[in-house]
Amino acid sequence: MLLSIIAVLVVLSPIVIVHEFGHYVACRLTGIRVKEFSFGFGKVLWHKKAGDTDYQLRAIPFGGFVEPAGPMFHPEGATQPPQPYEFAAKPWYAKFFMVINGALFNYLLAALIFSVLIFIKGMPENDPIKMAPVVGSIAEHYPAAEIDLKEGDVITSVNATPVANWQELTELLTQREGDLQLTYKRGEETLSATVKEEDFNPSSPKVLGITVLPEYHKVSAFVAIGYGFYQCYYWTKYSLQSLGKSFSQKKAPDLAGPIGIVNIIHQSVHRGLLDFVFLIAMLSVAVGMFNLFPIPILDGGYAMVYLWEGITHKLPTEKTLNMAVNIGLYLLILLFVYASYSDIKRIFFKPKTTVEQTVEPQPAEAENVQE
Repeated sequence: MLLSIIAVLVVLSPIVIVHEFGHYVACRLTGIRVKEFSFGFGKVLWHKKAGDTDYQLRAIPFGGFVEPAGPMFHPEGATQPPQPYEFAAKPWYAKFFMVINGALFNYLLAALIFSVLIFIKGMPENDPIKMAPVVGSIAEHYPAAEIDLKEGDVITSVNATPVANWQELTELLTQREGDLQLTYKRGEETLSATVKEEDFNPSSPKVLGITVLPEYHKVSAFVAIGYGFYQCYYWTKYSLQSLGKSFSQKKAPDLAGPIGIVNIIHQSVHRGLLDFVFLIAMLSVAVGMFNLFPIPILDGGYAMVYLWEGITHKLPTEKTLNMAVNIGLYLLILLFVYASYSDIKRIFFKPKTTVEQTVEPQPAEAENVQE
């Protein structure tokens, strides 16, 4: 339990700090004075005043904030203009840059982590012709588990037809009719097994229940950096497409709320250091993407307001802004409730299933092909 609590702090802390640091950097670059730069909420445990900024560490280490000088919007009817160092005095593009820079820094953090992981571990081979027919993970309740296939087994033939690579194995399994005769090597030992037609899952009659064992090849630091940024693009695109597909098919989107995120972190801490670090990058992408959604009260909502200011040369009325903020707040509350409900339903009331898959933290170019 203590390990999981520490893991949650280790995962979320850099994401929050980097996000707020992005806002802070934007303020400094645009000449906006920062009154407070706080990590956490609640009681102030430590603070240090340096220049115009009070740097704080607070008791609740979830979240944080940067407070620029002056209000976000200059009050209507104010007799005095905002001071030059206040947020409201800056041109629209400076304010736009300030509100989106937190999310951009989340993407930079994710790209950095992805790049380092790819440089250390290498890029997985994605061409099935170049992949050896070596068993990776094995799904329970499928034939592969019943015949006791193990990770590292090399499949050499299917129904007496030799297998040289993963693509050939995939094709032979897809073309299978009737019983399946497998020959495979485990170390120096050659083994064989037979799967009867009736032993296949009726809902997936061509699926043996295995994934390929990933093969990695080393890349240069420059190439790793390119792949690192590509991961940010890929996972953002994948997430948005998944959301769009859910809405187009009129299905409830599969979202993870606070309970689900803590559960994911709890699981990752037991799978190894690389999995754990990979999760930090994935959550950093998620935080960056979510904050850019054009929902009032989120950074993306404020960004839309300042874009509007840039186009029309005026801000929406104070009444309109307050109404938008209230709507955004209600939307976030509903989203929080829905995500928490989904978490509870998924974690504590998950239905019995016929297959369980092992998910490994691989870059987007690699795809585990289950057959």
